[in-house]
Amino acid sequence: MITDGDRRRDAVHIAVAPVTAAHALEPGQHVGFTPLGQTEMVGAVDPGQGIGIVDPFLTADVHAGGRFWMFLYPNTVTSLRHYWTHPSYAAKSPGAPVAPVKEG
Repeated sequence: MITDGDRRRDAVHIAVAPVTAAHALEPGQHVGFTPLGQTEMVGAVDPGQGIGIVDPFLTADVHAGGRFWMFLYPNTVTSLRHYWTHPSYAAKSPGAPVAPVKEG
């Protein structure tokens, strides 16, 4: 919330991760990993109890098995640039080689 009357515009970085819905989810709904310990399937949780929210810009619900961007909660990401880290995800080196894409 803006409490000091600040009228300047700004931009924010929000870390996102591709995930799969364990069941039907709504845009903006709070989600967490299900089961805990993996980083692919997410399901609904109480606000603040998960890791983030379903992409709030979606215009339709996500069906079970649907893939979407999960927006991670603010102030939980431990490093942010175009490569980010978070305690729930195993660290991967940003300089690690990537397999070339075959053009066909």
